[in-house]
Amino acid sequence: MSPRRADRRWIGPTRLMLMTRRARRDQDAGAILRRLARGADTAVGLTVRGRRVLLVLDPQLAGELLARHAADTVKGPGVQLTRDLLGEGLLTSEGDDHRRARRLVAPAFSPRRLEAYATTFATSAAAHADGWRDGQRVDMAQEMATLTLAMVSRTLLGIDLADQAPEVRADLEAALARFGGSATQGDLFGGDRHHQPQPRSAPAVHQLVDRIIEERRRERSDERGDVISALLTSSEAGALTDAEVHDHVMTLLMAGHETTANALTWTWHLLAAHPVVAARLHAEADALGGRTPAFADVPALTYARAVISEAMRLYPPAWIVGRTLTADLTLAGYDLPAGSLAAVSPLLLHHDPRWFPDPEAFDPERWLDERRDDVPRYAYLPFGTGPRACIGEQFAWIEAIITLTVLASRWSATAARGPVTPQYRVTLRPAGGLEMTMHARR
Repeated sequence: MSPRRADRRWIGPTRLMLMTRRARRDQDAGAILRRLARGADTAVGLTVRGRRVLLVLDPQLAGELLARHAADTVKGPGVQLTRDLLGEGLLTSEGDDHRRARRLVAPAFSPRRLEAYATTFATSAAAHADGWRDGQRVDMAQEMATLTLAMVSRTLLGIDLADQAPEVRADLEAALARFGGSATQGDLFGGDRHHQPQPRSAPAVHQLVDRIIEERRRERSDERGDVISALLTSSEAGALTDAEVHDHVMTLLMAGHETTANALTWTWHLLAAHPVVAARLHAEADALGGRTPAFADVPALTYARAVISEAMRLYPPAWIVGRTLTADLTLAGYDLPAGSLAAVSPLLLHHDPRWFPDPEAFDPERWLDERRDDVPRYAYLPFGTGPRACIGEQFAWIEAIITLTVLASRWSATAARGPVTPQYRVTLRPAGGLEMTMHARR
């Protein structure tokens, strides 16, 4: 397709404003995406602040962008803004720095490590469940965030943050609120092209990370096998600076628990509205005979995995993935010069009836029958794909499955307030938290 013909297909600023007027007024980023995608099948081309932006709607094209052409892209403007919080950590670094960081961190996610982590997940979840009371009202979003933060700190970082988790979460929440501004105001794609670095967000957490690293330097042990030990060994060999060690630890602390916490929160929300699904989940958990699940049990917990899979389909934690092109590229007949932005929205892919029949229904069975085989590759992207895919995907699956099974064996929950509205920030979360009433099962 010639550039001239492709140029005529771009949606300009005026039409874009008219198309999304109501959604922008409601500050509903999901509605903006759905409005842009309406009537399109492969991609939608936009012009935003003088920049070409392509919203990819087809799984094959999503794979081309995120996997095949990964070397010709860097992270999009949304993630770039998080550098104020995360610095040059695993999530934000590029090129050789990113590849080196993945190599250093990868041993922490080996099968041998995951087996040991599973025990920590089970004991942590059981201890958390012991703290609830029958009839108690809780903010499930806060509960899941506190629990997963404690799990990540104990497994990946080799520290116990249980007592400090509320303060750490409060500091992180304040920082994350800053990064949701563009999405909540409807500026999904343009970002701030002239963004100036701000003073480090979440100062208390940064101080905590510095203290943890300094304590570990004084008490070195090669037997720990956690991420901090690997990073410090590399730092002492001159491969990493002190600032890079700090940023990688900060990234693991934040990103390592945030997505799983949101996935579990939405799972509880959906279970409360679907008692038949909850009953089957309880039956699977009860089949363990009262013992906490171990690593070897995870493959058999098929219904728990299906429930979590479906929750992440409906409410993908990473709801939009942006890439800035570093080389000219043509996708779906759209010519994108270097500097353009291309975006894939798991939120749109996961709700597309072409790939998921009856897409708005909460139906874990779709992951247990023949429909699972009909889902095209790259149509389901809860953890991304390509060389920038989440390095902790298996960690997150095991954590979520074991945590849900342990908690569901002891508790059910009902909604304690009315409709829940999604909040589109760095991750997809329930606005105002998720108030629920806990009910003891035994």
